[in-house]
Amino acid sequence: MKQQLGIREYTSIAILMIGAKTTENTPSSLYSEAQSAAWMIPIISGGFFLIPLFLLLKTFSVFQGKDLFALIQRLLGKYIGFFVLLSLFIISSLAFSYDTRMYTDIIHTFYFRTTPLVVLYAIFLFVCVYGAKKGIQHIGSIAYITIWYIILSFAFALILSTKDNSIQAIYPLWGSGIQDIIKASISGTTLFADFIILTVIISNMSSTKDFTKGTWIALILNAIHISAAVFIFTCLFDRSLEGVGYPFHTAIRYFSFGNFLSNVETLFLPIWLMAGFIRFAALLYICTKIFGHIFHIKEVEYLTPTLATIYLLIGIIPETPLDVALEFKAKIRLIAGPAFLAISLLLWAVALLKGEFKHAKNKKGM
Repeated sequence: MKQQLGIREYTSIAILMIGAKTTENTPSSLYSEAQSAAWMIPIISGGFFLIPLFLLLKTFSVFQGKDLFALIQRLLGKYIGFFVLLSLFIISSLAFSYDTRMYTDIIHTFYFRTTPLVVLYAIFLFVCVYGAKKGIQHIGSIAYITIWYIILSFAFALILSTKDNSIQAIYPLWGSGIQDIIKASISGTTLFADFIILTVIISNMSSTKDFTKGTWIALILNAIHISAAVFIFTCLFDRSLEGVGYPFHTAIRYFSFGNFLSNVETLFLPIWLMAGFIRFAALLYICTKIFGHIFHIKEVEYLTPTLATIYLLIGIIPETPLDVALEFKAKIRLIAGPAFLAISLLLWAVALLKGEFKHAKNKKGM
């Protein structure tokens, strides 16, 4: 019997996939858009994202046990569904390439300066490939085992960051203005776009109900987590946050426990890497599954190394970390959020027009 993904494992994956974004350049990007009010954006963005996510999950509730592939094919047909899935695959693939490149840039910049970037990138992707080939159930099990260690270590790092914080940094409270907050919050829905592609693994879940419950738990926790992280980094770096590429890794380099342990960042590195491996192994598994479905390939696990190699070649195109953050990744962020939200609303609207909700209600009442 095929092993199913439980709510605990799925929720752990979802928390790590979205929550780990606070260790990249996300806090700096949010600060550049709303200044001292940047910490509000994740909460407001989560509120905006709640509507299309609710409608998508409502649509899935009509088709119990069906994943995103089955839903798109049922509602949009063969040809439109093909182009929707292809768009989803391209966006997810580019996001994977540039996000993993950013992780590699962090490793190269802060920890292994003398090792060639491409070598670090290849090793990082090799571990992700190993995890993805093991399957989503194994990824979920590892995520569940390690989730509390990762959460507690990150919380510990944030607590240590408050030592030199200044609460005055969050003033003016509305930052650069309410209009900028609303605008940044709309674009900030991209932070939670991974929830859309996670619907690909609904068929691996024990039930659609567990997937829905786990999604809401992860959405709420991630919105609070990202908001708290941005708040603390704002108090720590103040106006200079906008120019700090990787606030989390910069912050932990300030910590020390006297002469006993001065390089505290070495304690956080393996835990942070574990979170990254889980996040990208899951995303690589999903990208491979989408590709296999589009082109009708059954043995998709053999595609994983090939796709990872292609992603590596795409990821090394940007010459500098600045190009990754400000040019390539920024463009994907502008596209991914609206595209994924549009797919959610499209599926709900088509299901509504086709009377799927009415049919399901009548069937339930019989």
